[in-house]
Amino acid sequence: MDNLGTIVLAVGALGTAAFGIVEALKWTGIGVFGFRQLVSVLGEPVIAALRVAYGAEAVTMLKELYRTDRKGGELPTTIRQGARVGLTPETAPALAKKVGVVSADDLAEVAKLVQSGKPLEEAQRGILGRFELALDSRIDAALALADTRYKGYVRLAASFVAIAIALIVGIIQQQPILISVIVGVAAVPFAPVAKDLASGLQAASQAMARRKK
Repeated sequence: MDNLGTIVLAVGALGTAAFGIVEALKWTGIGVFGFRQLVSVLGEPVIAALRVAYGAEAVTMLKELYRTDRKGGELPTTIRQGARVGLTPETAPALAKKVGVVSADDLAEVAKLVQSGKPLEEAQRGILGRFELALDSRIDAALALADTRYKGYVRLAASFVAIAIALIVGIIQQQPILISVIVGVAAVPFAPVAKDLASGLQAASQAMARRKK
């Protein structure tokens, strides 16, 4: 039982190391896992508004911000502010259709007034407020989905890394390939719970020892 606890800790440590290796490779394509889902959920109308605000390289800029910090940092604020700045009479109809809480004509009229610097009436402020609230909800959903996809892809990549390391170590130690594969597959799921599981096994071992006495 004591040896089993040590094995669990070792397997968990392999999983943690595999995660660390994958995270260290964020400068590669790994760093933008899930970005395609972010762009897809935002939709072309929002991306078009961001291009109005930030220029033709808006998507490239977002990708670099995403690589740095997916849910925090400057990315959420950059998207929200860019979409608001990019709300023009030209982009308004498509944005209204995408968001779906205000009519295209109403939003286009509000965009014209905002662009001209004229004050908005109460009803028009309500239209703009509903649009911005719905837009923020869509942005939050896009960021959440992208983060979920990123974590899933990272776990998968870490699993491959753990299996590769386990196979290399197994070959060096002349262990059966099946054992190395099992260790590699178990490493990533064990990583977050290895200490707790090992502690539980140790406690169970001590309890069994006391019972024998």
